[in-house]
Amino acid sequence: MHLRLNWIYYILITVCFHSSVTAALQLDSKEKVFIVADTTTYNYKTGVKIFLGNVKVDQGTTHLTADKVITKDNERHQLEELLAFGVLQSAHYWTLPKIGDTELHSYAKTIKFHPLLANVTLEQDVVVIQGENSFKGQLIHYNMDDQTITVPASKNARAELVYTPEK
Repeated sequence: MHLRLNWIYYILITVCFHSSVTAALQLDSKEKVFIVADTTTYNYKTGVKIFLGNVKVDQGTTHLTADKVITKDNERHQLEELLAFGVLQSAHYWTLPKIGDTELHSYAKTIKFHPLLANVTLEQDVVVIQGENSFKGQLIHYNMDDQTITVPASKNARAELVYTPEK
């Protein structure tokens, strides 16, 4: 059970797309961030950026694709909130946690990341895969400061974890 919780913790800490708080390659934090979308709107006054249509975000070995991404910066131009939405298909986040590891892939209809609060939420049709290990569920809340994972009860679904021990 302890190994399973450690594995879930490891996956969820890499789910967020922000170099200062993820376990992605350290080199990624020094890489430029490239964002491509069919249309982009940036409101400098409010700090809100909206990216629509075939959105791709790349920073080194860390990537995010979604149909829509909304970011909000605070007055110090720090990322306060990132929302990624999969409308036609799930939003997809993937990264190489460290050299020699298998890529980690996360899918959800909605990914909500609040880096200043150290919170990540994955909603609707959540799938997290790394190698032969996987997690499926409808909702995951993760607090990076408290290192707590909450998978609330659902009326119609249960969380499913497949963990393959090291050989």
